[in-house]
Amino acid sequence: MASAYLIHIDPIGGYGNPDGMAQYAQRVREIVEAFGGTYRLRHREIRVLEGPWDRDYMTLIEFPSMSRLMEFYESEEYRPWLELRKNAGEGDLIAAEG
Repeated sequence: MASAYLIHIDPIGGYGNPDGMAQYAQRVREIVEAFGGTYRLRHREIRVLEGPWDRDYMTLIEFPSMSRLMEFYESEEYRPWLELRKNAGEGDLIAAEG
C-alpha cells in the first residue's frame, strides 16, 4: 500500500484570520495524527530552484494510504476546521499517492 501525501500551500500574503489559523494548526495536528498522518514539512523558507513560485509557506503531511487521507479530510472531526481554513483565505490543497 502506497503512502499518500496531503500538500497545503498557503495563499499569497497568508490568511486573513491569523488567530483562527493558529488555532487550526494546533487542533488539526491532533486530528491528523489520529488518522495516522505525520507532518513531514511545515516551512516558510522555500528555495525555488526553477519556475515561478509566489507562495511563502507549505505543509506536507504523509498518511499511510489515500483511503486514510480521505477519511481524515471527510471526517466529522476535521469538518469545522476545514470550514475555518476555507473561510480564512484561498490556499491550495492537493492529495497525491507516492
